[in-house]
Amino acid sequence: MKISVGKFRGFMKISNDLGQFQMLALDQRNSLKKMIKEQKGNFEDEDLVNVKRAILSTLSDKVTAVLIDGEYGFPSNLKYIFHNTGIILSAEKSGYITDEESTSDRLSELYRSDVATFAKKKGIDAVKLLIYWSDDSSQKTKSHQMKLVEEMGEICKKEDILYILEILTYGTESHKEKAILKAMKTFSDEKYAVDMFKVEPIVRNSGFNLKRDDVYEFSNGKPWVILSGGMDVEEFKDILKWNCQIGASGFLAGRVIWKGAPKYIETPELMDLHLKSTGVYNLELLKINSSEATPFFKTPYFNGIENVEVLP
Repeated sequence: MKISVGKFRGFMKISNDLGQFQMLALDQRNSLKKMIKEQKGNFEDEDLVNVKRAILSTLSDKVTAVLIDGEYGFPSNLKYIFHNTGIILSAEKSGYITDEESTSDRLSELYRSDVATFAKKKGIDAVKLLIYWSDDSSQKTKSHQMKLVEEMGEICKKEDILYILEILTYGTESHKEKAILKAMKTFSDEKYAVDMFKVEPIVRNSGFNLKRDDVYEFSNGKPWVILSGGMDVEEFKDILKWNCQIGASGFLAGRVIWKGAPKYIETPELMDLHLKSTGVYNLELLKINSSEATPFFKTPYFNGIENVEVLP
């Protein structure tokens, strides 16, 4: 397969020596505000900056890449990211807006219209866009989300920067796994120019038996990683292991690793101690359980590094 220099470098920068992804998500905003408010009764922007800074300082040297937002602490927080760690910038605003005609539908928005160009100019390794997706939403909502994904793909292709699409499904809880795969199938079409997917984990159950590499039929052979959705580490580690056994290339997880930290928002030294002990333990546990992750270059889309042609 053929791939541009920027996108290939992006894959290399955010993966380990084996081509696997062990990535830390730190783009949470609304959920982090809620966690801080539960402790203090209120929150200030500086609280978010301080928590993110502490997490980056302690954990960024132990992951292949960090996912950050451009609203809280950027770019000064770059000083706290380990120099060999890849950097991914989140493109969307936190949360979602609802459509006036269908209030249950969820619409995604960019936090700035030129985010991909901005990221490339600032030397960021990849851009991540989160969209909410439901087969039950209106055609108007689907069209909005599809247009957003496609336009971002076009700009990332023009700027030659790696493009990660995160999909959060809703409205189909009884068939969650099928909804995840179907959504990935939709956006694997080449017109969207997605390079890698970040999706909710596939949970093993008797009614939905997947074998290794089956998911590639839905991702068009492209690499995919899973998110944690704030699970506890003991639950997530087994789910992670299973997903890597069926083809996932690793994880891009946040709260499962560091969600205990905001509890100590008013005592920074205790927050640091928590991250250096429990945070590190959680992260290392996930790394162990993702040891079978498929290297990005061994996915069907790449079919081996020897078959990749990097274009000038």
